[in-house]
Amino acid sequence: MPTTPSLRPTVHTPSSPPFTRQGEIPRGVADYFWTEAYTRRQLEGTLLRLFRTWGYQDVIPPMFEYADTFQGRSGRELQTEMYRFLDRDGSTLALRADMTIPVARLVGVRLHDRPMPQRHCYAGSVFRYTELQAGRQREFGQAGCELIGAGAPEADAEIIALTVRALAAAGLRDFRIVVGQIQYFHGLLQDLNLDAIQTARLQQAIDRNSEAQLAEFLHTAALAPAQRRAVEELPHLSGSNAQAIIDRADRHCLNSAMHGALDNLRAVHAMLVAYGVDNAVYLDLAEINNLGYYTGITFEVLTHQLGFPVGSGGRYDNLLATFGPSLPAVGVALGLDRILLARQIQDQTQDPTRPIGPDLLVAPTNSAACLQIVEQWRQAGLRVAVDLAGTEQPDDTGAYGDLRRRAQQAGARFAAVWTGAGFDLIDSGDPLAQIQTISAAAGGQVIALIQPGGAQPVAMR
Repeated sequence: MPTTPSLRPTVHTPSSPPFTRQGEIPRGVADYFWTEAYTRRQLEGTLLRLFRTWGYQDVIPPMFEYADTFQGRSGRELQTEMYRFLDRDGSTLALRADMTIPVARLVGVRLHDRPMPQRHCYAGSVFRYTELQAGRQREFGQAGCELIGAGAPEADAEIIALTVRALAAAGLRDFRIVVGQIQYFHGLLQDLNLDAIQTARLQQAIDRNSEAQLAEFLHTAALAPAQRRAVEELPHLSGSNAQAIIDRADRHCLNSAMHGALDNLRAVHAMLVAYGVDNAVYLDLAEINNLGYYTGITFEVLTHQLGFPVGSGGRYDNLLATFGPSLPAVGVALGLDRILLARQIQDQTQDPTRPIGPDLLVAPTNSAACLQIVEQWRQAGLRVAVDLAGTEQPDDTGAYGDLRRRAQQAGARFAAVWTGAGFDLIDSGDPLAQIQTISAAAGGQVIALIQPGGAQPVAMR
């Protein structure tokens, strides 16, 4: 006989403590600290500095928006991955699952009357409820840029060329940009005039590069001979010789939309040659991105280290019009976690996260004059920590054994003791090294001796 659940509250005794997740974090997010946090911040800074040199300006969209901002402006997959929650006023909000849509909202609502084109760049977290995998948590970092108000092929080429430069600046050596043109596929669909089910089957077959699914589609679809040849040829329109691929595709164009897509690719490729980055580009007309808002070129960034993209981008000329005036746009988003994972595999580095030590540990003996010199060193770029253990005196041998040990523990290559007229400079890694005496007026010698940022991560004991 089934038992009736008790409606009385559960009373927890000392032997049955209440269940708690205090101190834990949810699945899909992570704490980053020491070298992990430093490396991520360093990568963000490297990419943003590069974007700025190309004329892009920083933008910081909010961490969450009204869910309606994303509704209908992204693909079905992104819609299902969004984190939604209710505000206290009853509004449905969503954590940002994409950076492009918030930037498009900002420009479409607030900046559309400013001079065009506009160049914006960003770095921050996005949130998607996805299956956990290497290089992708449910909160993950992105850095990217959006070029808004320019519809020419030169704008497409600028974004692709900047992507190549960004990947090189991030430390990746072996990568390729797989470029497609969604209008070629859309033009094909326009001529085929399929119903919704047939369209979905063809798109799935092409997206998955499945010969079996494509053969099944061709068996069931009523196509004219030229249409059938165009569909059969599509999976083979890929390669590093862009001009040859374009010429081959041109023989199977069925309408002006397909011809226009190839004209765009010719112009983009010519500009990539001018930028000197065409060797990094692989053309694939079966490349179909699923974000839902792309209207022209699309691309993904692939590396030999990972089996999934480290970034993607493309043209989205219809998105801005959903917020304000119609404006052409093209952009790219790079996954910071995936870039770091690819770089780690590429460089064969598996070091655990460790603290990063200062360049110099200074015992100031409570001297204002010493602290002024320390501030000058910091402004020059040295990482200088002040020893808080108190007044430091040499031992019987004239060395500073305790300070040297504390410097070693902190990861500082050098330690310095204020003597009243200058510093005794100590090599923390070599107990036999002679102590150098440097006058206060010659403090610049310390800057020359210690390269800024030269300290190594601290070995964990």
